[in-house]
Amino acid sequence: MPTIYDIAKVVGTSPATVSKVLNNYKDVSPATKEKVLATAKEMGYIPNLTARSLKTNRSYLVGVVFSEDMGIGLEHQFFSVVLEHFRQHIGKSGYDTVFINNTLGDNKIGYLDHCKYRNVDGVFIITTHPGDVDVNKLVESKIKCVTTDIVLENTPSIISENVEGSKLAVNCFYDNGHRRIGHIGGQQNSIAGKERLKGYKMALEELGIDYNDEYFIESPGFQYDVTYDKAIEYLERFSKATIPTAIYVASDVMAIATIRALEIKGYNVPEDVSVIGFDDISLAEYSRPALTTIRQKKDLIGITVADTLVKSIESGELPTGIIRMPVELVIRDTVKNIKVE
Repeated sequence: MPTIYDIAKVVGTSPATVSKVLNNYKDVSPATKEKVLATAKEMGYIPNLTARSLKTNRSYLVGVVFSEDMGIGLEHQFFSVVLEHFRQHIGKSGYDTVFINNTLGDNKIGYLDHCKYRNVDGVFIITTHPGDVDVNKLVESKIKCVTTDIVLENTPSIISENVEGSKLAVNCFYDNGHRRIGHIGGQQNSIAGKERLKGYKMALEELGIDYNDEYFIESPGFQYDVTYDKAIEYLERFSKATIPTAIYVASDVMAIATIRALEIKGYNVPEDVSVIGFDDISLAEYSRPALTTIRQKKDLIGITVADTLVKSIESGELPTGIIRMPVELVIRDTVKNIKVE
């Protein structure tokens, strides 16, 4: 295994200079830095994590916190992709990831205590139940935290443009002739559910369509099974003559459940009812019919979370507020044009 002394010999500089480059010190010329990094990569140099930790007073570990209380979990195709891009990108900065839960062996332990036990430098909080006391203790501590899809006080959150995404969906329906536009929303105690409903209402108002409370229903979760049941309940409100001709659904998994509920109730998509989801998980493209949806840039979210967390750890400064990521409409096969020419 090559050492900094081996790199120094090849480059023709001192081990101290190599160490400065590898630890990102600023007082090294760009030419020397480039040569050292290229040589280190070519020789397959792997830093001694223990020595690095002693020198910088960091563990180079970041924690990942997620709560199953939201009924989402890391199997969800949105969060799993975000996490994978986060893990890959933060690894390029020399950090390893470790999962943080509220148990240690058979013992109950808070997130903060678990983070202290693992000696993590920072934490990516993926999902949590609003008002989770353990999470609040963690974000109020000195450990740097970043979130996605949740908003916590004094903590940066990387979130998609949910309102604008909803507007894109509703406007797509409108441009295709639809005026009876319904919404099956996510949990209203979640930022995604709340903002996507807000965008739906704003789009209707901007288009001069009155909001109809009968056209909205809240699903108790983002999962397939609970949304399917809620979609059945929703569809039973209407006759074939009064059903919305288009339904905007707060996530792709929920949209696929809604399409199944429509089929069970005797409706075809998009011939009878058009549907748009939100997320653009891989299943959206391969479902039949292929789902028109609002694409979240999952790779960009994961990378931005990683960059924000590393900058916070290394500068000691933690930005606050929401950092918004762009979204885009992906047109597939679940929207029918019903304009009368």
